[in-house]
Amino acid sequence: MCPDLNGKKRDCSTIVKPNDDGVVDRVMATTNENGSNLLKIRVRKVKVPQIGDKFSARHGQKGTIGMIYSEENMPFSSKDGIRPDIIINPHAIPSRMTIGQLLECIFGKVASLDGKFRDSTAFEHDEEEIHDLYESLHRRGFQRHGSDMLINGMTGKQMPHSIFIGPTYYQRLKHMVEDKIHSRGKGPVQLLTRQPVEGRARDGGLRTGEMERDAMISHGTAMFMKDRLFYNSDAYRIHVCSSCGLIVSGDIKNNRFICKMCVSPKVKQITIPFATKLLFQELMSIGATPRIGVGA
Repeated sequence: MCPDLNGKKRDCSTIVKPNDDGVVDRVMATTNENGSNLLKIRVRKVKVPQIGDKFSARHGQKGTIGMIYSEENMPFSSKDGIRPDIIINPHAIPSRMTIGQLLECIFGKVASLDGKFRDSTAFEHDEEEIHDLYESLHRRGFQRHGSDMLINGMTGKQMPHSIFIGPTYYQRLKHMVEDKIHSRGKGPVQLLTRQPVEGRARDGGLRTGEMERDAMISHGTAMFMKDRLFYNSDAYRIHVCSSCGLIVSGDIKNNRFICKMCVSPKVKQITIPFATKLLFQELMSIGATPRIGVGA
């Protein structure tokens, strides 16, 4: 509880967001600088890595999980039966030139075998040091350049080519798919334009932008585009006078529509975006009168 301007106490608690869940880990009761009661609650949650979660090596080689296999389906080395935790696309190395990751992998392989600290900083080693590293691996029964022959875990057959494998430090980044996933059918709309609100936290709509619109046009899906941009947004029914083209307000008592400007009973019902109707009314407020041609 915290005091307002009149000195009365009011509830100013933080409400848990609809997308958040977890287990209450710790509750701390204290007072703030004004002497009011203050309650802090820490919520924790176990997040198991899943498809879409982001990881990164220490060299800026970041990427998301594309597939998760059970351990028995992963490839394993024919020498020791070691299974890799992560398989990355080798094309990521030459394009980004992260040579340090290759050095970390091969230096880490030797370091884990002899139990010594090794510096794998890129551009810090001469050719002789690298050759000593190769020889050290070869003496321990490994291939010189850090590659191994792997067995396909699904078929049990040996893979036709040797594969570069070794220990590399990967860390999980805060961009997790569980925190970003968002969809909605119906939900809150803005008061002024009657279009869906924005943002995942407010249960907002998913915006169809110009590029999405271009993709729909190129596919020839006109009705789908109308559905996304119109009916799923701010479709609004109005009555328009066929004679003068002005928006007609109905007679609620008699349930009939007659144009008050030209006293014409020829009124048609059309559907337009509410934002368009709002624009017309704002133009009318400055003395510009738009007219809608609906035919006879």
